[in-house]
Amino acid sequence: MTALQRDAAEGRQAMEAKFAKVEADNLALKSLIRARDDRGQEKLKAGLSSIVNLLTILPDLRINGVVPPFPHQGFEITGEEAAFLFHLIRRHRPKLILELGSGSSTFLFAAAVRANGSGRVVSVEHDAGHAERTAQLLRQAGLAEWVQPVAAPLVERTIGSRTFHWYDLDPFLRTLTGKIDFLFVDGPPGKMQSLSRYPALPVIAPHLSEQALVFVDDGGREDETRMIALWRELDELAFTSESLGFLPRAPVLLTTTARAGRIAEFPLAREEPSDAEDEAEAFGLGRRSGTS
Repeated sequence: MTALQRDAAEGRQAMEAKFAKVEADNLALKSLIRARDDRGQEKLKAGLSSIVNLLTILPDLRINGVVPPFPHQGFEITGEEAAFLFHLIRRHRPKLILELGSGSSTFLFAAAVRANGSGRVVSVEHDAGHAERTAQLLRQAGLAEWVQPVAAPLVERTIGSRTFHWYDLDPFLRTLTGKIDFLFVDGPPGKMQSLSRYPALPVIAPHLSEQALVFVDDGGREDETRMIALWRELDELAFTSESLGFLPRAPVLLTTTARAGRIAEFPLAREEPSDAEDEAEAFGLGRRSGTS
């Protein structure tokens, strides 16, 4: 092979390599476009579902003003959750609702207790700016009288052997009259720390009424799954749980019962501790044995 032939062969190889790279880049770009299009379609479907469900309860909300955002993404509750929670509160008729984390949920709960003709909402919020935006929405919609806002900055709180940044609720709880019938757990933000919302039940359990409902938003997240498993180790409270997988973010609804010992639904103690039991020891809850 002459030098000219070698140069020509090398040129063809280089050109073929360039064409192959261009083709690979083209395929990658097409795949990215398809993926983005699929995500866009999923977001559109989710948004439409949220709107349709919200429309089903709007006449019952009787709002003469601006309706707050109920998006299918972000930190607000979805239209599906709004419809479910509104009808749940209408049926359960709680006298006292305590929510951890304010927003469109506050607006919804206030409208629900107003529709019931009785009850009150205590809304706990650590972010002053967010609390004021919520208060403005409540005032313009004529719902402020049904809500008691509680400003509770995040402070260090030790439970067992772990320390959390959680709401400074002790001053409020010391003056609380009546038992809490419905607890909505949607704060503090999960990104702040591991098991960010764990203190809710250990702190509030003594103030829950018999058969109180506890709604855990974002129940499908790993942190919330671990949290509920750890709650099962608490001495003060027992509960049955239902995963609401038909709703976005798979929230979990708990029905609580006071108890002195383990309740029947708990599994028998095993020779080897489960992951939840190992974590319970880390929280200072200890491992308990007993019958189911």
